Amino acid sequence: MHLYSGKLSNGKQTITDRFIYINDFGFCEDQSNVPLCREDGRADYQLFYVKHGSITVQEQGKERILKNGDICLYRPNEPQMYNIGKEATTHYWVHFTGSVVESMLSFFKERSYHIGSFPEFEHFCSSLWSDSKDDEECSELLLDGMLITIIARIMKIVSQEGNKNNELSKLHKALRLMKSECHIRRSNKELSKLCGISEFYFIKLFKKSLGVSPQEYYAKLIIDKSSHLLIDTNYSISEISKLCGIEDALYFSRMFKKHMGISPSAYRKSKF
Repeated sequence: MHLYSGKLSNGKQTITDRFIYINDFGFCEDQSNVPLCREDGRADYQLFYVKHGSITVQEQGKERILKNGDICLYRPNEPQMYNIGKEATTHYWVHFTGSVVESMLSFFKERSYHIGSFPEFEHFCSSLWSDSKDDEECSELLLDGMLITIIARIMKIVSQEGNKNNELSKLHKALRLMKSECHIRRSNKELSKLCGISEFYFIKLFKKSLGVSPQEYYAKLIIDKSSHLLIDTNYSISEISKLCGIEDALYFSRMFKKHMGISPSAYRKSKF
């Protein structure tokens, strides 16, 4: 385990009228089995990012497990109770305050979000630790600007994810029907009508949100369903083909091999 931390405020949780101010920062590599409990929280904000491993956050009697690529925010005086799990965990954090911080973080509606790979945050905390060892090289204005950039980056990712979820919600009725009845292949026109949008917009939105066309998605659902049937049942290839809505077993076999690389019978044999 390697722990790196630094303080820009002589260890105090400084509260200031400055627009933004960094109190504390650091990162920990390969830490495990470490509980933390601050029932009264801190006087400032805490933002931490999990690079790999897991951190279990306790909130109102419920547990939330943060994994690779998750970021978490605690506001001033909020209870902080979390536990670094058994697996080696690397995470980065920064404590900060300021007069404009709450308005900048107004988009943070949840305790945590999945950000994915976030090298900017890693570099930020690493450079803080490195730069702060030499006060002459540690420009407060530069560091403040870096933190604002980090927050803006998080806001952009959260906003994009929110837009994606909104777009997916427009397809919800079609997706639910396609999944529950993949053996009945409906036309794009029928599916778009179900969603209350035009056929052109439906196809465009579907491909943007899921990366494939509606009919390609149907094929994926059929392959997924047939794969389970091949393993979990004794149905013949012909019977499975019909259960997936394809009357021609030969066509089904060609379709399966195109997607899986092997025939249905070979796939079945490989699983036993």
